Amino acid sequence: MAPNIGIPEPERHGTVEHSNSTTVLPKGAVESRGTGTNTSRDVVSKEIEEFIKGEGNSISAEIRSFFTVWLFVTRLPSPSWVDAHPGYLMRGMTYFPLCGAIIGTIVSSFHDVCNITLSLPILASSIISEAVSLWCTGCFHEDGLADSADGIGGGWSREQILKIMTDTRLGTFGCAALLLYMIGKVETIAILGTSVQSLSRLVAPVLITTREYIDEGGPKYQFYSFFLEAKYLVTWTRAIFATFESLAVSAFMYGFTRGLSLIILTIVMAFLSGEYANRILGGVMGDYIGGTICITELVLLIFIVSWESFDKHAFFFKYLNNMFWEYVNGGSNMQSMMEKVLNNDQSFAALKFFITASILLVWCKNVGHQPVIEKIDPPDETPEQSESLQENRRDVSVKVVGKSNDLQASLLNPERDFAFRYGIARGYVDSLAKPVGSLGTIEDWAARIAALQRTIKPTVVKAACLIFAADHGVAKDKKDGGMNCSAYPQQVTKKVLEGLDHGIAGASVLAESNDVTLRVIDVGVAVGESGNSWSEDVVRFAEFRVESGTENFCTGNALTVEQLEQCLLVGRNETSKFIEETNASVMIFGEVGIGNTTTSSALLAWSTGISAELLCGSGATTSRDGINTDIVSKKISIVKEAMQYHSASDKKENTIEALKSVGGAEIAAVVGDRKSVGQQIALNTIAGIAKDNGVPEIASPALDMNLRMGEATGALSAVPLVRSACAVISKLATLEDVLSLDTKGKQIS
Repeated sequence: MAPNIGIPEPERHGTVEHSNSTTVLPKGAVESRGTGTNTSRDVVSKEIEEFIKGEGNSISAEIRSFFTVWLFVTRLPSPSWVDAHPGYLMRGMTYFPLCGAIIGTIVSSFHDVCNITLSLPILASSIISEAVSLWCTGCFHEDGLADSADGIGGGWSREQILKIMTDTRLGTFGCAALLLYMIGKVETIAILGTSVQSLSRLVAPVLITTREYIDEGGPKYQFYSFFLEAKYLVTWTRAIFATFESLAVSAFMYGFTRGLSLIILTIVMAFLSGEYANRILGGVMGDYIGGTICITELVLLIFIVSWESFDKHAFFFKYLNNMFWEYVNGGSNMQSMMEKVLNNDQSFAALKFFITASILLVWCKNVGHQPVIEKIDPPDETPEQSESLQENRRDVSVKVVGKSNDLQASLLNPERDFAFRYGIARGYVDSLAKPVGSLGTIEDWAARIAALQRTIKPTVVKAACLIFAADHGVAKDKKDGGMNCSAYPQQVTKKVLEGLDHGIAGASVLAESNDVTLRVIDVGVAVGESGNSWSEDVVRFAEFRVESGTENFCTGNALTVEQLEQCLLVGRNETSKFIEETNASVMIFGEVGIGNTTTSSALLAWSTGISAELLCGSGATTSRDGINTDIVSKKISIVKEAMQYHSASDKKENTIEALKSVGGAEIAAVVGDRKSVGQQIALNTIAGIAKDNGVPEIASPALDMNLRMGEATGALSAVPLVRSACAVISKLATLEDVLSLDTKGKQIS
């Protein structure tokens, strides 16, 4: 949904070409519209804070709230003293159904005059009345439907969905959704002669009251960023008032019983939509709410049309009920019952639908890849924690984020979860002296590191890199019981460690150049003819080692239960020891081991069910382009053989079984060290944070430079970016601080 306060007229016509752009608007066109008010962002935030505290409640404030919503959802004029103030807009959500009722009255009058007075065909009257509706609302909710369809239909992650939804262009999914919606709406209105705009708009206050409002970013950020603060103005009292508004309208139009049924159906639609939004987005946003309003309106219209055939439906269900009990009581056999079902058009159609839907459901559930959109689960909270956090979020959301003392106190609060700490840190980053979002991913990192270290001045004074090394049975030569999975022989693992020990390998060079303390732990490098000998300075032996590396997982388990437990313990102990010795605020983890990309592919195939063809790459190759089709084919066959041997599809949820069956000693150690990190210290790793620690993965990758060396070289290369992110949030002044400087650079008190 986008506010209908238009951009200047010269910019409204035509398009401007921008390479690699996600919008046809000129750069800055939306941002230049500001917050939709004539006051500063700080003033708007302060007013929102006063509203949440209960100040500013009066009849005049309610009138302004109504007209703010009217301005927001229609093209029709509002009084000149009304602007798109986010605080009044959220308070006015309670009048969404009332605005819908007024628009519905206008639209129905056009429908009636065309159909009754002018005697136009009913379909033509419906088309004209719908055109009036679109003109009055400026296609407000239809825009949200199209954007939501494009995002959900074309996105494969939360970030991709939001990026597509905030794109101003229309895609194939959006076109299809609009076409189906308009055809369905015109046809049903042609049958009924009326609309249900008031009822469908009830989902807006219900969704905003019951769901989190997410930060959608995009070109509308300057306006919608206030919704994160102001959403708490849509209280349960206002949502209930909106419900009674809708009930009064529906009861007047359809009678109390049918009207109440429509209200219940609307609330059910809002609940289902909210659950789906939580699953794919983690909350709701403007466009998604607009799309939900459109779909709910169509569902309500279809329900009303179906109500007219209630007697026919009741007779059919009575027919099925009698037939069922006749069979149960022995009055008929299965053959005669099936003959009755097949000879009745309604029952035959229902049976065909049930069989088709069941087959389709089973097929989609068990065949192919896992869903590309990952479910977003909210953190578990006790009722007491939930109530406390909700109240605290209201308090913090209305504070001027530039007040670092308040922010620091919130970051240190042990009851705050990571998502909340990240949200307020991101708000502080937005208040710094720079265009919002102008530093891209660095801003995201700055907020994440602040949330993880629980301080507004995070540091990366000391960074440390811990690499675990081990060999893999599948990398052994076939004559030694292996599978020759790599382009390099297994002995190369030992040579890489020798290079690390002498400070001449990739990780050594990058660690030194970026002032990172490096340590390598041999947890299972195969012992050659000359044995393994390390300096114990950089490369060290683990307290427990899988002496000859893992076994070939195509013919048995890679690790025994005891070996796996010891490797996990090694990871935890070595990580704890290294953090204590270095006092590192940032930890980097890496691995070395010929054949470990084959092992990683096997673990992914086990845990996700994704086919080996999509998981296996060349790994370490001898060519510059990194492509070796022979090796890829070999790895695919190895992974498939392993999955079949271990019956992996029956044990998908068993992580420990996967590590034991097809894992690696160094991978198990990395799993162990991640657990140690979660127990001891809040850290930001370059590649992402283990989900077991309750921390979401980094939204954007650190580097995209075709890196594929391993040894944590990509993470080491990104350390300067992490330091830059810390500097931004720790040292960059707020816009308020800059504006308070005099000409000599001193702050004006």
